[in-house]
Amino acid sequence: MDRSAANAYVYAKVCGMLSKSYVGERAAKLFSVKSLNELWGLLFAEEVPAVPETLLARQIEKKSEEKFISEYIKLVSCYSKPAKLLVNLLRSYDYENIKEIGAALCFKENKLPEVVDIGSFSEINYDEWPNIAKMTENSAFAWYNKIPDIHEQQLNDTKLDQQFVYEIFTAIKELPAEERNIALSLFKEEYILQNIVWVMRLRVYYGLEKEDILARLAYTTFNHDVADEIASPAIKIVDYPVDSYSEWAEWEYKDLLNPNEEGVVWNLDPRWFEGEARKKVCRSAEKLLHRYPDSVGVLLCFFKMKSHELDCIRSIAEGLKMSVDAGQIMLAAGVNK
Repeated sequence: MDRSAANAYVYAKVCGMLSKSYVGERAAKLFSVKSLNELWGLLFAEEVPAVPETLLARQIEKKSEEKFISEYIKLVSCYSKPAKLLVNLLRSYDYENIKEIGAALCFKENKLPEVVDIGSFSEINYDEWPNIAKMTENSAFAWYNKIPDIHEQQLNDTKLDQQFVYEIFTAIKELPAEERNIALSLFKEEYILQNIVWVMRLRVYYGLEKEDILARLAYTTFNHDVADEIASPAIKIVDYPVDSYSEWAEWEYKDLLNPNEEGVVWNLDPRWFEGEARKKVCRSAEKLLHRYPDSVGVLLCFFKMKSHELDCIRSIAEGLKMSVDAGQIMLAAGVNK
């Protein structure tokens, strides 16, 4: 169908799908379940498989992921020539698959690891396993052409993350002006917050030095410019104290920090910030969805919102398996009670 008809159809389908999804206020319902069997019943019409809890948790995650990917592919396929950005989002799974393949080869595993199938949109030739050069030939990953050692594998993962972000922002630049602005409003905020979370984690949990941290951030170009629009806010906090609130008090993202209580010692909590950041990104997508119904923004928002739903499903499935308190899982997932 032509672009105008496809936009109208996709918008109607997305609104219908999201009305039945656990996004926005409905997300909290996921965390009200008390068992994996109950979670399965909430998500799927089929009978609960007679398998151990560990396997059931994995089946819930996998089935939810497959359903999301199938829905997204059907929507993208409504366009005879979908925007490159929409395809790049789907290929985020290719990037994660290459990481899994690289790790498996690094540790001399004989079996192809479990990968996410995105059908004809994939650039990876899985039939060539375990020949990594043949698997990545003529793809965006052609440089990943040999089995890495453990150090190389970690560096490759960082390179893949940075390449993906670069591809996203390159694709945004190819959009018409209005759609470009819609995409930028979503992705710029998301990657700024992801970089900030990464800085917090590397400092609090790993104690890395500034130069090591900067090398692991995502940038919109391969120049790693400290003034980069998605990296500079994170670079700004590299030297902030992690055990004193005073320097954070005037920071532009202070509302996402764990609370500072008078008379109580404050320490930066990356998990708290990450949960609030996820919530912020999802809310932004919710707000944008209906403002631009005749644009690429509809599928961008759908992808963001359903990705968050998938993260919540993974979190609650793992939490139930490990008997973690639902409140703690909700906090990490960025969901209100």
